[in-house]
Amino acid sequence: MIGALRSFRRRRLSPEEGSSQAQRVLATPREERAGHASELHLDDPEMLLALLGLLPKQVDTSPVLVLEEAAFLYEYLESLEVRYPSDPILCDEREYFLGESARIAGAAARVLSRRDEARSWFDLSEAWFLTTENASANLARLSYQRLALRTEERDFAAVLKLTPHLIANFERMNMREDAVKARFLLAQVYKETDRVAESAEVFEEIATQARALHNDNLLGYAIVNLAQTYGVMGDAEKVMAVAAEGAPLLKRQGNHVALGKLHAGLGLLLRTKGNAAAAIEAFRSAQKEFSEIELHADVAAVHLVLADLLLDAGQSAQAEWEIRAALPIIDEYKLVPEGIAALSLLRDSLRRRQIDRNALRGLHGFFREA
Repeated sequence: MIGALRSFRRRRLSPEEGSSQAQRVLATPREERAGHASELHLDDPEMLLALLGLLPKQVDTSPVLVLEEAAFLYEYLESLEVRYPSDPILCDEREYFLGESARIAGAAARVLSRRDEARSWFDLSEAWFLTTENASANLARLSYQRLALRTEERDFAAVLKLTPHLIANFERMNMREDAVKARFLLAQVYKETDRVAESAEVFEEIATQARALHNDNLLGYAIVNLAQTYGVMGDAEKVMAVAAEGAPLLKRQGNHVALGKLHAGLGLLLRTKGNAAAAIEAFRSAQKEFSEIELHADVAAVHLVLADLLLDAGQSAQAEWEIRAALPIIDEYKLVPEGIAALSLLRDSLRRRQIDRNALRGLHGFFREA
């Protein structure tokens, strides 16, 4: 399919025309684009700028689609130089578009817990960005994605060491929204390392900054994390207050990722308060949101949390079912390399039909961000 695509020399589209064409490209099935490459303006820089602006906004609602579209775009752009080396297609802009499409593909793969794939995309992105002029901003955004991946892999020491430098770089380049995003990494590590009060303080600052920037996406994630953090602290009043603000906002955005995490935060609070039945319902709502967009790691994490809750409720058979549903996902996506001992103990206890609670809790501790 890619080999059939061509570049066409024509007048460059205006930004408005590029935006319209980007929507048209997304509405055209990928397998049909080869026959309509000219009329879709697949090689036009304004269309590509618009398309690369649209895709990141859909990561929280359709990460699989974003990964597929970014991969398609990368393969298409890469094919042009190979087949038409004498055509001045995109000139020096082509390297930027390749780097950005690879970065977006890597970000979507990271959200989907395809970590090896994400690393490969990030390596490609860096290779292309390094060939462009004034690459500092793009490389900084790429560094954020890599640090987010290290956070998910629980390399907390590296994240604490490197993130302040990244934040300083963003602020030096007046990239205010990116600086706020990077602060999420610090707050997340604080939460994961039992520095809960510090975590809550940073998330509160992020929420204030997001409101000042009128950035509802960042605000939504700040609210979700505050709900989780307040839940750990057992502050029911604050959890309900931020949930009341956040739920309508996230529903309007169609943000399944954040909605799932908001439900999980409520579930954590309800469990802390001893309301196991309501906690189970909240975690099942979280799992439904994660399933909608194929966030397999988060689905597995909730299976394990539900198993723990069901054991508390005396439902050992159902708890065993939840664990058995999680294990194939953990294996397929290699989700807990550092928790392999706990995983082995849990498997052994399943064979004995006597679930090891310590192993179960040790394992789902690797998924707290879910």
